Amino acid sequence: MFPYASRHSSADAARAKVRALQRAATTFRQTEQPRLYGHVHPHGHATAKLARAFAALLAPDCPPRALDEVELGAHLHDIGKYLIPESILFKAGALTDEEREVVSFHPAYGAHILKGLPGVTDTIHRIVLCHHERWDGWGYPAGLDGARIPFAARLVAVCDVYTSLRARRPYKPPLPRRAALATLEAMAGRELDPTMVEAFRRLLAHARRHAHAFRHASG
Repeated sequence: MFPYASRHSSADAARAKVRALQRAATTFRQTEQPRLYGHVHPHGHATAKLARAFAALLAPDCPPRALDEVELGAHLHDIGKYLIPESILFKAGALTDEEREVVSFHPAYGAHILKGLPGVTDTIHRIVLCHHERWDGWGYPAGLDGARIPFAARLVAVCDVYTSLRARRPYKPPLPRRAALATLEAMAGRELDPTMVEAFRRLLAHARRHAHAFRHASG
């Protein structure tokens, strides 16, 4: 399900590298590109926390280091946007075909930025490179379809879409939870893995039940 760390490193050493990279990611380009950091980092952080919870639901026996990798890959999934002109990323109106093509390079750019860095495992690399592949094969950069898309990338794609829908953007208000989930369900079988979307619906239902129980117990 999730490829684990290399057998040539101990589990503790591999996890330490992932954790070190995770700490570095929290301030990456904060000073150099503050506007873009204000978009990429909060979205990455929200997607990462959600992806970790989702991975733990899907694979209850998954070791902590593998959950760390999913969380970090989700946090870094848009890191390639730092190489896209801000004039395009923050454009108020609709993008041209050429501008959309430029934006579509960001997964490959992100994979290039991370290549060779300590702590970047296969799982992290695949999440960053493949989070915009589509279930129907019409995604990018490689046009992978169905189960040919790495499992962790399919998982993070669902979380990425959900957190994007729930976030406020200059061009849109945040969608309510129910409307965001309905949008995910409409994308199932086209953009997103339908089995993954159904599992995500169960995750949200589980979270709501537990939140309700906590509020009730707290009086």
